[in-house]
Amino acid sequence: MGVQVLSYGAIKDMESEERIKKILSIVKKGDIVMFEGKLHADEELQLTTKALESVSGKFSGIEIAHLGDESKNFVSRLKQHVVKLLNGHAPGITVVGPSKLIKDIKMDPNNLEILFK
Repeated sequence: MGVQVLSYGAIKDMESEERIKKILSIVKKGDIVMFEGKLHADEELQLTTKALESVSGKFSGIEIAHLGDESKNFVSRLKQHVVKLLNGHAPGITVVGPSKLIKDIKMDPNNLEILFK
C-alpha cells in the first residue's frame, strides 16, 4: 500500500474518462490517491460506477472523501465560486482509496481522518 499525491496540474488537462481511468488504475493497485480539488459530480459518479463494475475477489471497491470549505455562508460560497472560476477547480483535497484498506473516514470542515483496516 502506498499513497500517490497528484497535483491538479497533472490531471487538469486530461479528459474526464482519462482522469477516471488514471485514478481507478492507481486505486486498483491498492494505493490511495490524493489530489487537489474535487471531481465534477458526473466524474465522481462515473468513477464509482466503473469501480462497482470492477469489483472482484482482488478489488472490493473504492472510498471517496473530500476535504474543503463546505460552508453554507453566502460569502464563503461566493469565494469558492470565484476560486473555481479563476483556477478551474473547487478548492480542497480529494482522497480515493480501495475499500479493503479503509475502515472508516471521518470528516468535518477542517479535518479528514482515515482509519485503516
